[in-house]
Amino acid sequence: MIDQSTASARVEVPKLRKLTASAAGKFISVCHIVPADMWAGAEAQIAILLGGLSRQSNLSICAIALGDGRVVAELQDCGIETKVIHQPHRRFWGCFREAAEFLWNRKIQILHSHKSKDNVLALLLAKCLRIPHTVRTVHGLPEPATLKDRLVYAADRRTAPLASRLISVSSDLRSCLSQYIPSSKIDVIRNTVDLRQVKSSLRKADAKRRLGISPDAFVIGTAARLVPVKRLDIFLAVAELISKQVSNLAVVIAGEGGERDRLQAQVSRTSLEQQAHFLGHRDDIYDILRAMDLLLITSDHEGLPTVLLEAMALGIPVVSRSVGGIPEVIDDGVNGILVESNSPDDIAEASLRILSDASLHADLALAGWQTVIKGYSAGASAVEMTRIYQSLSQE
Repeated sequence: MIDQSTASARVEVPKLRKLTASAAGKFISVCHIVPADMWAGAEAQIAILLGGLSRQSNLSICAIALGDGRVVAELQDCGIETKVIHQPHRRFWGCFREAAEFLWNRKIQILHSHKSKDNVLALLLAKCLRIPHTVRTVHGLPEPATLKDRLVYAADRRTAPLASRLISVSSDLRSCLSQYIPSSKIDVIRNTVDLRQVKSSLRKADAKRRLGISPDAFVIGTAARLVPVKRLDIFLAVAELISKQVSNLAVVIAGEGGERDRLQAQVSRTSLEQQAHFLGHRDDIYDILRAMDLLLITSDHEGLPTVLLEAMALGIPVVSRSVGGIPEVIDDGVNGILVESNSPDDIAEASLRILSDASLHADLALAGWQTVIKGYSAGASAVEMTRIYQSLSQE
């Protein structure tokens, strides 16, 4: 297992050169419209990106937050002026009016949005206020749960070609988008993690104790929204299979969502009832990850999950279904394990290989950590995004 203090001493994260105002040719004014009613992977990536953009000397960054959750505090901590629109789900045109009042006379050059409803709002604002460019980041495939969701996603897709540029978090997602948007409009900027923040002061044994788990237990876990696309029913089926061969197993699920009751009912019918820990939303997610011996990702689709990068940065081996952008990060058998099927038996078999082989566990942990250090540290995405803004401002 990797000791974080030793790891940080061995490798120095490269410093990324800022694009200066003189190099860029002029000052660029950008406003992000961000979802702020919850905190999950996309919101974490938005906070990381805007934190990096706020340090680019040729940019002026402000934000409109739809909601007043953790994202707002993260942006304000970076010194970003943030307009908070409360209860945004109840009133689209009220959001439009408040956003338009905030943007009036600000001479914004680029509106950058991140979710389907926000994308439609940004387009209308840009048309009405004559803002030259809109940029959309696509964090994952649509997850329509209601008729309203489907209508919003349809409007988003129909208006997507009108955006100046689309940002995809993986090449896989770019391929999906290119089915209805010209490829020339799509750039890939992969998710990153802020290595200064992804850390835990706890030893693994102490992290387990804090969760009421024996230090000697093998802990498999995941951290995700409890929604259908994450397929946590598969995760629990895998855990049940592993428990038949690992007597001192503990199972950890961090996250909230509408599937919680169904998942807890699934556990109540199995031998996992005393071993499963549903933790809900946690702000101490790095301490939770530290307690895990293995992270499992069983989703039907992913863009590029933040928790994957966080776990690898903390030296936690990962077993994942080979979906979305995950194979762009994990080299099977080198820095993690990929499973092509959705079969619980196949995923359990891959997991048991790691849990039963200390040498393989250590090799995967080290290689995963090195992968994130070399290619997924925060700062790179801000520099790439700044270059895109610069290109648009010169059109």
